[in-house]
Amino acid sequence: MKKLKRRYKLLIIIVVGVILTFFINTSSTKQKVDLVSLGDSLSVGMTPYNVAGTSFNDYLKKHLEDKNKLGSYNNEFAINHLRIHELNDYLKENKLGNFTRVPIKQVLAKADIISIAIGIDEFADISLYEDISNNLIDNYILEMNTLLKNIREFYDKEIIIVSLYPAYNFNKNDALEINTKLSQLAVEYKCKYLDILAYSLNKNYFLDNTSYYMNYLAHEKIANKIIDMLF
Repeated sequence: MKKLKRRYKLLIIIVVGVILTFFINTSSTKQKVDLVSLGDSLSVGMTPYNVAGTSFNDYLKKHLEDKNKLGSYNNEFAINHLRIHELNDYLKENKLGNFTRVPIKQVLAKADIISIAIGIDEFADISLYEDISNNLIDNYILEMNTLLKNIREFYDKEIIIVSLYPAYNFNKNDALEINTKLSQLAVEYKCKYLDILAYSLNKNYFLDNTSYYMNYLAHEKIANKIIDMLF
C-alpha cells in the first residue's frame, strides 16, 4: 500500500514537472519576437557606395538579440529601389523569398513586428526626370492603402510605418504632404507611425552632400525611436 502511494506521489510529481516545463517553454517562446522589414534603400541602410550598410532594422534586430528576445529576422523583401507597386505585386503573387523560399504572406503572418519604409527611392528617382505631381502622390498613397489593407486582412500585430524625407528634386513640401497622408493611413490601419523628416535637416546624418542616403547615426536614432514606441 505504501509502495502504491509512493508511486502515485512520484507520478504526480512527474506530471506536475511536465506541465510546468511546458508552460515555461511556452512562455519563453511567446517572448521571442519575429521581425520583418519591407521597403527600399532606407530599409536596407543603403550607402552612396552602392552597398548596404547598417540599417535601423539591423539596430532593432541587435536590440532584440541583446535582450535575448529575437525569434527570427527576415529582410528578403527589403530591396534597394523597390517601388510600392512592386511590393504590392509581391503580396498579390505571394512571392517566395530569395533565400528562405517562404511565401511573403507566410513570412508576414508569422511576424510580431513589421517595419515598412518605402517611397524615398521612388520619388527621388522620378524627381530627376519629371516634377512630382499630385497624381504621383495620390497613386503612391493609393498603393500604400492597398498594401496596408491587404496585410491587415491576415495580420493584426505591430506595423511600423516610417515617413519619407526630401531627396534630390523631391522637395520638403511634397514630403510633408505625403507624410500627413501616411500618418492618416497609420491611424486607419492601427499602425505606429514614425516621422523622420526632421532628421533630413541634420547634415551629420548623411555621409556626403551628394547623396540622400542616411548614415548609421540616423539609422541608430530611428531604431531607438522605434524601440521607445514598442518596448
